[in-house]
Amino acid sequence: MNITKPLSGKTLVVTRSFEQSEPLSSELVNMGAKVISLPLITIAEPADDGKGLEERVKDFESYKWVIATSPNGAKRLLKMMQVVGKSNCPRVAVIGRSTAEVFTQSGIAVDLVPEKTFSEGFLEVFPKATEEGDRILLVQAEKARSLLYEGLKNTGWEVDKAVAYRNINSEVEENLLLEAKNADAIIFTASSAVNRYHELVGFPQPPNAVCIGPITGESARILGWKVFESREQSPKDLIEAVKQWSGS
Repeated sequence: MNITKPLSGKTLVVTRSFEQSEPLSSELVNMGAKVISLPLITIAEPADDGKGLEERVKDFESYKWVIATSPNGAKRLLKMMQVVGKSNCPRVAVIGRSTAEVFTQSGIAVDLVPEKTFSEGFLEVFPKATEEGDRILLVQAEKARSLLYEGLKNTGWEVDKAVAYRNINSEVEENLLLEAKNADAIIFTASSAVNRYHELVGFPQPPNAVCIGPITGESARILGWKVFESREQSPKDLIEAVKQWSGS
């Protein structure tokens, strides 16, 4: 007996880098979809080649908390800890379960994983500073929103930012872009990818966008896409949003 898979006959565009998209793409294929891999953003070393992050990690003992806002930032932080020979770190707070898993898989406990996976939700539950001079290390991308930094400062913390990586535009093949425009839906995992695709195409085509979280979702919505949002930054939650879009 032939069993129809939930995404049979559907074509979806995955805009993550090849390295990061494999779990998601494999699951979509297993569900019957045709997947077009269209990496729009490449993760690159920061402009200072990580020297700023290195100096902050060397000074770990002066921080009460270290905050990582993405799996990419968490991975580069752990790599730098190995480089400078640090096995212990301050208390760890993260945005998203996927970010937390990077730490726990390396044997480092995570002290705070807010249920809401965006900066506004993080600030709702993160504790205020208790003493003057309490310091936090905030590990994030080069072009991160300032909301988290400003919000932490407003609750009494001294905040040091460390740029762990940059998002740079990838080269895109014209034939893949044409295929993407004729797909049924496109998956965005960052606002930078939304903006990059819109720069290349100029309009929301395909019209349906499956997005990670409200920030990426709002970026796509403003530009005209019909948006289906996942709550978490993980392949599992993105798949749930894809199911919502497909009606399965």
